[in-house]
Amino acid sequence: MKAPPPPSRLRAVTIHLGVCLLIASLAAWLVFQVWYPAPFSAMTQVTPVFALLVGIDVVVGPALTLVVARPSKSRAELLRDLSVIGLLQLGALAYGLHSVASARPVALVFEVDLLRLVTANEIDESLLPEAPAPLRELPWRGPRLMAVVKPDDPSEQLRTIDLGLAGVPLAALPKYWRDYASQADAAWRKAKPVAGLLAKYPHVAADVQAAAVAAGKPASDLRFLPLLSRQASWVTLVAPGAKVVGHLPVDGFF
Repeated sequence: MKAPPPPSRLRAVTIHLGVCLLIASLAAWLVFQVWYPAPFSAMTQVTPVFALLVGIDVVVGPALTLVVARPSKSRAELLRDLSVIGLLQLGALAYGLHSVASARPVALVFEVDLLRLVTANEIDESLLPEAPAPLRELPWRGPRLMAVVKPDDPSEQLRTIDLGLAGVPLAALPKYWRDYASQADAAWRKAKPVAGLLAKYPHVAADVQAAAVAAGKPASDLRFLPLLSRQASWVTLVAPGAKVVGHLPVDGFF
């Protein structure tokens, strides 16, 4: 029996583009709904990186199909060429997603007088056994809220200072991680009245009010802590008891 003719070039490109868009949609769900839930995708500025990664994959794959899908090729030859292109695309996408996953936010840590967003690639995973038992695994569904305590030993204090100067914050050292609830009183004491934030940034008043309504508290009861990451400086709104009720993209150091 004669083999069926290969699909037309336009049809091959259309099918390839559709598959690429479907895979890109699944990858977007994984990145923005699981690894980087809002607002941490904005705070870590992962969107441009992901758009570049997926954009290249979506454009280059169908473009190569347009080149190789010549009418003179048999169906077997076309399937061979498209399989090679697909494997190369999947390899590139897997590498890119691995890089994005390695930089995912894993801990939102109260540190002295601020909250620090820590990513997976800031933590030496070989040190995780030093953390308290419930905190020894890095989460995959957004950052875990926790706290960190200063070491009591003078030599350890000097070591953590040296590490901080080298770019390794105290919040990235599992040995000093603690359950957030154990430090909630300290966090509430360090938090500043929201009135100061509104005086500095009156345009966030609606966001503050929305957070207060969601928390079931008057807006005047809220306080804020600076929220720091490698890429940005925001603020975190907290309700009485230091319960985190929202994050705003304004600088909290003033």
